Amino acid sequence: MEKMKKPDFLGEINKEILEELTKRGRARNVAGLVGEVKELAEVTQICGLPFAGYLGKIEIPRPSGIKDEVAVAFEQDTPYKAAQGELDVLREFAPGSRLLITGKIQTLKDFETGKYLVFILADYVAASPKAEFQNDVAITGEIVFKPTHRETPRGKRISDIFIKVQKELAPGNCFIPCICWQETADEVAGWEQGTKVRLLGRYQSREYDKEIAKYYTDGKEAYRETERRTAYELSVQLIEKMEAGNEK
Repeated sequence: MEKMKKPDFLGEINKEILEELTKRGRARNVAGLVGEVKELAEVTQICGLPFAGYLGKIEIPRPSGIKDEVAVAFEQDTPYKAAQGELDVLREFAPGSRLLITGKIQTLKDFETGKYLVFILADYVAASPKAEFQNDVAITGEIVFKPTHRETPRGKRISDIFIKVQKELAPGNCFIPCICWQETADEVAGWEQGTKVRLLGRYQSREYDKEIAKYYTDGKEAYRETERRTAYELSVQLIEKMEAGNEK
């Protein structure tokens, strides 16, 4: 007797979220977030690029309770589009306020520090105290490097990929870091550079120790100097290859 395939309810839900976010494939880069403000400041530049607006961080809890820290930027007039009038942004969006945000995921390199900023460039921002937390990002693009497959110390299989998307604040493209897990990681590991994909992910932050220097005594390693850093990436929930003729 043929074994019945177990229904993939979560996969079907993620598929529908992907379709809704991308407007049935018409949008190539879209984020829908609801989170609470951790910090927010008025800025005149981002990573050296002129930018008249605001840059800050919101926190969005996972089902496990762990909070992801999401970097968000928006231009000066963006909040007024939602408010349709005068608004004291720093007062209305004070720490602890819950915001509804839509926009696009981007990366920029800070050439002074050498670090990359992975952030949501918002096209809509509004206070929404009763909205449920949300953390969905959908992008369509191509894999720009050969996927890197590895295993964590706890035995979880991972594939790291970068997806090329269009830059919004400068000419050219930027590369979005994404991480795939378990069976999905195994499948993606066999894909090639240039593969065109569409995916749904969660903007994720995680802390790690970056080795800065090694120190030796009598020719032997004595200790290592490390720095605590935070990595920002998309944790992939669903990824699919684009069919030929359906890549635009």
